[in-house]
Amino acid sequence: MDSRIKDLGKDQRIALARIVYDLIMADKIIDDEEVVKFAKLFGEENNRILFHQAQELTFAKAIKLLTQPSDDNNDNEVIRKVHADQRRRQSEKAANIVSETASSDGFCAPAEAILLLAIDYFLKKNNATYTKYDIQSFKLTDIFIGKRFVLYVDNNASSKSLEVEQNYDLIVNLLASIGFQFIYIPKIVEQYKKKGLEMFKAMSMYIFPDIPEDKVEDVYNNIMQMDTKSFVKDYLNEKLGFDIICARPSLMVMLGRSSVIGKNISDKGLVYETNANFLKINIGEEKVVNVVGDLIHDFNKFVTFNFHIDFNPAKDKLLYHGIHKAFFRMVALAKNNPQQYNINISTNLRAVFINDYKLPLAMGKTAIYIMILCRSFFGDKKGLPMKKVFNTLNSEEQDRLQEQYEWICSHLSNCQTITHRSPLYPNVVNRISEIRNAIEDVVGSRLIGEIQIGTGDYITTIVSPDRVSVNGVPIKEHPDWGTFM
Repeated sequence: MDSRIKDLGKDQRIALARIVYDLIMADKIIDDEEVVKFAKLFGEENNRILFHQAQELTFAKAIKLLTQPSDDNNDNEVIRKVHADQRRRQSEKAANIVSETASSDGFCAPAEAILLLAIDYFLKKNNATYTKYDIQSFKLTDIFIGKRFVLYVDNNASSKSLEVEQNYDLIVNLLASIGFQFIYIPKIVEQYKKKGLEMFKAMSMYIFPDIPEDKVEDVYNNIMQMDTKSFVKDYLNEKLGFDIICARPSLMVMLGRSSVIGKNISDKGLVYETNANFLKINIGEEKVVNVVGDLIHDFNKFVTFNFHIDFNPAKDKLLYHGIHKAFFRMVALAKNNPQQYNINISTNLRAVFINDYKLPLAMGKTAIYIMILCRSFFGDKKGLPMKKVFNTLNSEEQDRLQEQYEWICSHLSNCQTITHRSPLYPNVVNRISEIRNAIEDVVGSRLIGEIQIGTGDYITTIVSPDRVSVNGVPIKEHPDWGTFM
């Protein structure tokens, strides 16, 4: 173990391991030199234990642990001031170790450079009276928010917003020179206002084909009413579960994503949660353009090479990738950090939607999932029998299962008459795992325990029928679906 690591407390060693791990993984390449460097720093004996402990921390928590005294994390404010020099030296030591690790392979990719920049800002350039730089980590949902962008945040419509308006094209091109998109919500709203509702409806087939047509106008109206404050509060915070609080105008720089060991354990073992990591820069009294210029200058000091991306297209062009794509899906699809769920069977769209997310299943598998729901709600409520039980049923009961399957498929196909389908059994058993995976992909870890289908001789669900509708009508009240079992 490196002597500098021995001087750190246990929590700081774990925190440093988390940061070094994120740096190694940032460029998606694990170099031999980096592996050797990690072993030299932390010792080879307890690497696996250290790895596990480190991955229980978010990037933000880890970097903040490095600024605390090694011997006592519960000092009162007076003692903390006395230990200011100790914390500063400890922070600089950690920053140097991180920098050495990043350069151990002789190359610093852009993904590593932005992490190093954030670490350098937070550990070396903050002071006791003013925190200009902060690191924040937020758990992600299934909406991909992009990789490299800078979001302008202003909760009070200050004069800084006017500066951004006046220098928008310059800021866009400056950040594009290091491969970052600049996100300024009023400009996105302005773009779609110019498009108009009818063009937006036409584009909706490309933007989000998996939502009902009657919701498109609501999405457009929501965008028209949006500003920077409401985007952060109503969408990033309430819908995605972030906790972005910016009392002053700030830049939120996306640093990348990292995996954190969650609290739940599935049948596959540990469950990992993906976090988005941000560097928050308080603009203060500085010019916005100057803050952006400093960011670019300092980034280029770390990166081994750089390249220019011409990312300022004509203003009438639709961008639909990264954070721009996430913008639409947050407005159209994301629920308010849902603690509850609703399931809608849409025969018009031939699909099942969970909280407006389409379950990615072919029609036959969709019908099987609906059978599991219905057979858990109606009749004997045992659920869908698997092969072992099916073989014990009499021919009439077996035929009834096939009829129910074909009835559902016909409704999903909008057919007036029931059409013959290939036998449901014995292949139904093989399809259950695909259905289970599709539910997990759509719901994520937050609600999976409440909505996932079970296992055993009968496949059932604990979903409440009150949460299920058919074309918007509660399933128990539906004249056809409430009685067909």
